[in-house]
Amino acid sequence: MSEYQLYQFQAIDTPLTHQQKQYMHDLSSRAQVTDYRTQYQYHYSDFPEDINTVLLYGFDLALYQAHWGTVQLLIRLPAGLVDVDKLRVFCIADLISVYEEQDSIVLDISFDDEGGGCWIEDRCELAEIAGIRAMLLNGDYRPLYLAWLKAVQWQNESDVAASMIIPAGFNSLEPSLQALAGLFELERDLITAVAKYSPEFSGAPKLMALGSLSAQESTDWLQRLLDAEPLLVEKLTQRLTLNTDEVASSDPVTVSSLLKQAEQIKSQRLAAIAEAKQQERLAHLTSLIPKQTQLWQTVVELIEQKQAKPYDQAIMILVDLSDLAQMQHQSAEFKVKTNELLARYSNRSALKSRFKSAQLL
Repeated sequence: MSEYQLYQFQAIDTPLTHQQKQYMHDLSSRAQVTDYRTQYQYHYSDFPEDINTVLLYGFDLALYQAHWGTVQLLIRLPAGLVDVDKLRVFCIADLISVYEEQDSIVLDISFDDEGGGCWIEDRCELAEIAGIRAMLLNGDYRPLYLAWLKAVQWQNESDVAASMIIPAGFNSLEPSLQALAGLFELERDLITAVAKYSPEFSGAPKLMALGSLSAQESTDWLQRLLDAEPLLVEKLTQRLTLNTDEVASSDPVTVSSLLKQAEQIKSQRLAAIAEAKQQERLAHLTSLIPKQTQLWQTVVELIEQKQAKPYDQAIMILVDLSDLAQMQHQSAEFKVKTNELLARYSNRSALKSRFKSAQLL
């Protein structure tokens, strides 16, 4: 199998200029460039530029995926709109880092599994997770918690005693968070376990009245609106917010306890699925009770066709009849009938082989 690498870049706040788009085209003939998005795919060669450098040239998100399991997600945030100390709480050496660059804060989330899986058919589109950036700007740290949860398990699977306060809102995941959990290969049962500790969102933050701003400040905000300043809504919301305290679980929760709960949830879920299938099977077999005579006749008619597909159809009916006989405590009678069939068609080796594979002998 050939190598496969995918580089994706997404601009959110402002579209790319003509100069920026030309730069992206100049980097590689493989470029797929639009006003807000650029993508490169490689099967035998490598991207000629550092992904971090390209991010800072005009993008807000970058995602690198390779078929051997490497994933790198970069999120660029305006420095004045995020609390860097709160972001750094989630950092884990070599896996999740935060660094400052000019007027930006960059989150770098990287997982490198050289013995990993294949991303070719199940790759993540950057647009699917783009909504996580707005969450972080609004003080919603669920995306970072998911990254941290993945990193703790990645760092040392035998030591998951690390703990973290769980942000609110895991009871209902937006599509972008669902896509992010998929990118990090976090199991659904683990997310369900996380949700058990996650409080409900308390609602929108309380805001000051616009009239509380001075005349000069109001004028300044209007001028910035006319200037089409990026992220102005987020900036004004932060200015007017009275309560920025984040809602989260009251106590830190260890990853080991989450994993234990996830196993219990998985067992319960699989048991429920098995029970549902069993009830469905029981209903199907019950519906066959008045049709047994006709079904035996159908089996004979199918066998008489001496073809592979009718043989398979006959075996499927016999499996149903076998289960029905067991349910009605008539397995001995079923055995007599199948022995009669085998004796009648003893020269049909293909049929006998199917009987054996279906454990009807």
